[in-house]
Amino acid sequence: MWTCTICGRDFKRKNQSHYCKSVNTIDAYIAQFSKNEQAKLHELHNMIKNAASNMEEKISWKMPTFIQKGNVIHFAMHKNHIGLYVGSTTVKAFENELSSYQYAKGTIQLSKDQPLPQDLIEKIVHYNVEKNLAK
Repeated sequence: MWTCTICGRDFKRKNQSHYCKSVNTIDAYIAQFSKNEQAKLHELHNMIKNAASNMEEKISWKMPTFIQKGNVIHFAMHKNHIGLYVGSTTVKAFENELSSYQYAKGTIQLSKDQPLPQDLIEKIVHYNVEKNLAK
């Protein structure tokens, strides 16, 4: 058992990788990664922002989050991929377009080494905004 000296969480393995730094802005979130990862995250951030201009930005669940009458999309950098958190109904709605990606209930994994799928990201943002506005 190992306890992180920063966040106080207990883990099974010593020095287990985890995220425990507290950040308050998306720019601060992005700044904690390598230059290559920062470039990819800035690109993703801009794609999402440009897809729907009325969304509020914040950090929620320690991830960059976009909200418009409810959650629209979250994203997070991981060791081997970038996670998009879009909701299970959205993943189901886009299942045919996700065949070349790893995905699960509510989550899509994007490669850190491949170009970001701008059209798909924009479609997902529009879909979730419309779904939220219809509530």
